[in-house]
Amino acid sequence: MSERRHGGELRAEGRRLSGTVMRYGDVSPSHRERFEPGALRLAEAVHLDLHHDAERAVAWHPGGGLTLANGRDALTMRAELPPIPAADRALAEVRSGSVTGLSVEFQAERERREAGIRVIEAATLNGIGIVRAPSYGQSQVEARARSGRTLRARIPAGRNVACRCSGASCRLARFMAEGLAEAFEEAFVEAKREVIAGFGSYDAPLASRSAGTLRGRILAGGDGEVEIDIPEGTAGAATVAAHDAAGVIVRPHIDATAAESVIEGETRVYSRSPIRAFLVSATDAREGWPAPALVATPDELAHADAPRTRRRAWRIL
Repeated sequence: MSERRHGGELRAEGRRLSGTVMRYGDVSPSHRERFEPGALRLAEAVHLDLHHDAERAVAWHPGGGLTLANGRDALTMRAELPPIPAADRALAEVRSGSVTGLSVEFQAERERREAGIRVIEAATLNGIGIVRAPSYGQSQVEARARSGRTLRARIPAGRNVACRCSGASCRLARFMAEGLAEAFEEAFVEAKREVIAGFGSYDAPLASRSAGTLRGRILAGGDGEVEIDIPEGTAGAATVAAHDAAGVIVRPHIDATAAESVIEGETRVYSRSPIRAFLVSATDAREGWPAPALVATPDELAHADAPRTRRRAWRIL
């Protein structure tokens, strides 16, 4: 029996859709179920459509502009939409906010019950729908154009900065240079999983590595540098306002399950610091965090996703 569940976040920039189809491990409060890491396996053909209407398919995999990447933490997608009515309608609904999530169409192959939760261990993914309301808590749709402004920030290596981790035993954090370089390599070069930037939390996304709006590198002195292209819309406007009013900091959200650290006095020292996201927050007390700069987005990036007037062939991203 085929089932449908609303899944992860989606972004539209120009005619490109990209984002997370399903974040493994999230629990759906409405269905009381979760998907184990890597549970979704691709059918021979997977289509992306509007409201699960096969007649309004806008891309498909393989060979139809839809690329799917199945990692341990999430199933992610990119789709280049062609100039057809169904795709135009899908983009219009995303931008207007009338659709707010993605939905997976799947066939469960293996499952179990765990503390009253249905745990799906293996399932075949047949389709993805762009739909109205998410079943999973972190699911949302945003359609955004770049504002033309980029937040450029440093993540200092080997220096103490204010720590906002959940542990009560530390007030400060220090990222060792070798571990920080490894974290940036994993996040931006190996790109094994999605990395996003958000204003304050995951619930106000600003940019993502897969969309090309979040970029990072290690500088000659060992510090990390990230660039966040600020989008138009609520989260982008809040970021700019906070920057202008009180200043902001940009800090990495570390994957605590894979990090390696020791406590030295009131400082948590990270020798390994895998990055899940970068969070931007307003502050008037930096405590070691460098002040980011709000600059013009480089010309070659500012219009990278703008719609083009000439028709072009579909391609795999």
